[in-house]
Amino acid sequence: MNAEKKQASSERMMRIVSPNLYNHVTAELEKMNIHSYDIEANVIEEDSGLQVIVRFGEGFTQERSQLFSYDTVTALDKDIDTFIKSIGEDCKQIMIADYFKMMKM
Repeated sequence: MNAEKKQASSERMMRIVSPNLYNHVTAELEKMNIHSYDIEANVIEEDSGLQVIVRFGEGFTQERSQLFSYDTVTALDKDIDTFIKSIGEDCKQIMIADYFKMMKM
């Protein structure tokens, strides 16, 4: 539990740590009709790079994360775009499922 607390406390908002990365992520997701308020984007700064953590879904319970080197983040490399597309597809599926659950109520 202490390790969880330490990890959570080292998470910082992506838009503060890497505004260029945050703007790129949100712009690419907007192309898929996923808006900045549909996700929660954080990073953990590590020696080898940034651990990117994106949460989405009702209550932001779904999470995808991946470690990117600082060079990859600076260049906004294609690996980041692949990660974003994966998040976008997962997020769309979750949002559709959440919508149908809500409609059943």
